Amino acid sequence: MDFQQVLTPAQYAAVTHHQGPLLVLAGPGSGKTRVITHRIASLIQSGVSANQILGITFTNKASDEMSERVQQLIPGMRVEISTFHKFCVKILRRYGRAVGLDSNFSIFDTTDQQQLIRYVLNELDIDTVAYNPSTIAGMISRAKNDLITAERYAEAFQESIGDHLQAVAARVYPVYQKLLLESNAVDFDDLLLHVASLLKGSPELRATLDERYQYILVDEYQDTNLAQYQIVMGLSLNTRNLCVTGDPDQSIYGWRGAKIENILQFERDFPDCKTIRLEQNFRSTKEILRVADSLIAHNQKRKIKTLFTENPEGSAVELLTYNDERQEAEEIALHIRRAVDRGEFEYTDFAIFYRVNSLSRELELALARHKIPYQLAGSVAFYERTEVKDLLSYLKLINNPDDRVAFSRIVNKPLRGIGKTTQRKLIRWADEKGISLLEAAHQAADCPALSKRAATMVARFAKMISGFSLADSGSVAQLMELVIDSTRLIDSWKESPDEEDQQRIANVNELVSTARKYDQIFGDETTLEGFLEVSTLASATDQLDAEAGQVTLMTLHAAKGLEYPVVFIIGVEQNLIPHERVLREELRDGLEEERRLFFVGITRAEQCLYLTQTRERSLRGRPWRTITSDFLKEIDVEVKDMTDFLGEHRSHFDDFVESVKRGDIDTEALKAAAPQKKPLLMTGADLLKQTPEAADVPQGFSVGMRVRHPRYGVGTVMGISGFARKRMVTVLFDDMEEGQTFVAAHCPLQPLGLR
Repeated sequence: MDFQQVLTPAQYAAVTHHQGPLLVLAGPGSGKTRVITHRIASLIQSGVSANQILGITFTNKASDEMSERVQQLIPGMRVEISTFHKFCVKILRRYGRAVGLDSNFSIFDTTDQQQLIRYVLNELDIDTVAYNPSTIAGMISRAKNDLITAERYAEAFQESIGDHLQAVAARVYPVYQKLLLESNAVDFDDLLLHVASLLKGSPELRATLDERYQYILVDEYQDTNLAQYQIVMGLSLNTRNLCVTGDPDQSIYGWRGAKIENILQFERDFPDCKTIRLEQNFRSTKEILRVADSLIAHNQKRKIKTLFTENPEGSAVELLTYNDERQEAEEIALHIRRAVDRGEFEYTDFAIFYRVNSLSRELELALARHKIPYQLAGSVAFYERTEVKDLLSYLKLINNPDDRVAFSRIVNKPLRGIGKTTQRKLIRWADEKGISLLEAAHQAADCPALSKRAATMVARFAKMISGFSLADSGSVAQLMELVIDSTRLIDSWKESPDEEDQQRIANVNELVSTARKYDQIFGDETTLEGFLEVSTLASATDQLDAEAGQVTLMTLHAAKGLEYPVVFIIGVEQNLIPHERVLREELRDGLEEERRLFFVGITRAEQCLYLTQTRERSLRGRPWRTITSDFLKEIDVEVKDMTDFLGEHRSHFDDFVESVKRGDIDTEALKAAAPQKKPLLMTGADLLKQTPEAADVPQGFSVGMRVRHPRYGVGTVMGISGFARKRMVTVLFDDMEEGQTFVAAHCPLQPLGLR
């Protein structure tokens, strides 16, 4: 293959540099993936064994795309291209004994992690409302990303001045880690921490892996954290043929531990490295690129690049100003609908980005009103749905009998008479004896705290679980079907007329179909832990379907690595872009990361880019006057004021409101002319006194309102139904997977901000 014919001079230089460290600074849309895959092909063509090459990236989507392209370039060659987490799983399956793990360890996702932390908080008698499990999980995660073990974290707290949160985290982290190991389980951060510890603590293993992987290519290097940095460095001490590609201008994950310094200081780590800049953009128009370059030039922590393109000039980037979020959503939906009706674009060509998920609600309503199909990245992901997690938990417990989170999740699902009290007694007895929960269930008859009936039910469950095995079933899909039949997992939904129950059945069937595809791909090499890895390490954007013919809605963070012909970035306002947290803390690094995030959003657009702002926007249930984003002062865009154009959704009520605002209507005269009516709700005393004063009624609830419950903590009102005494409120609490429904008149919910 003549690489010079299909690559630019800069790309060719990167592809043909084989020996020694290489830093590829790749601007957005500059063909980075093309360089990585062609470099792998070039290495193999020069005589390097495919087994000596390791490609590492961050997402399954990127990993799969690279693997497919390498197969097209060199058919029949299998090169290991993996995400960081998958690579670490592979290492720990083989060498995990050194850190206390058996090869069949479970991987806890975010929900499992928070469930275990909630259990630890309760055991330590710490209020889970005051100390949110999600917050504690985040603190532990950041510590692990910085290679701080539980012991070191606790010691550091004792030796420094900390706050209440740090005090709680210092107590929870060691107990949480102990329970993880007892469950033969890891969380996502452990995958990295354990491998980094292995490489540091075992020179022989490090040297073996260094020798095995002679050529390492790391994608999106600007997003690596300290643990990932240590892993990459550990594999590149002897054979220093390390190639990293990335762009400091697209480093947007500092909030979850990414260190932009890793790429900025690569030339310090490897003084003899070669640096190549990919500055030609193949994605966007000249106009879009000018706006992006103008914006990012205001950052200081960067490697200077000058982006250019041979694409057409393109239309001007437009800033559209609306009255409020409802008009914003309506006009965007109309714009999309009309462009598709004219045959200019397909629905799949459009993407709408926003800084926070809550901004999607009005957009979804507007798109639905205009019958525009859409998909939402980062919504309740398939693998996060309750029925899917329940079935996966059965498989996790079958694969790893020590998994206490999986046991606790399914021991009474479907209902089999093993209530919370029985579970607590069993857990306490198991902890006292130092055995797993499943083993304790097998010995339930010996547990003095359990009644005979409870012990029988628990032992029956344990016997059922022990009767399942992949070896007997032959495939993951068949094992799954056996579990569904034996547990009668979906029986209660089959006759239900409820659409949600039918959707649950469809989701379970879809999981079986996914297992069947996995079995077909891996054949005789099918393993239960392999399938569980695929399902646990799936990300939100993995589920996006580029061929679905739908408009895509997602956060700016989720948009990384994607591209669309037409992009809307909504809410370019102070406190959104940049985010209020950064403005409040007044940190320059945070502001630079917000600018990089905006830069990433801009450079996803291929042909047309629209930025929007509103004069007023409802946040946390209240309308707020907005302030134009400071970032807009740094770019040259065409401003269009849409506030006087209310389009097709203007109603008579809107006209009435506008008239009142202009003073055309005498509101005092309207009040005087209105008949005096008694309030609909009065106390008995006021009725007797004939005083037309309404009773003091507590404030009602509205969708989107943030509320607090004394038991469940803080949540968001997701739905309201019924009237008067039958009025129901559904709330999704921050630490729960499913909404909880309450009778509005009798529930202890309190809107946040009220006393």
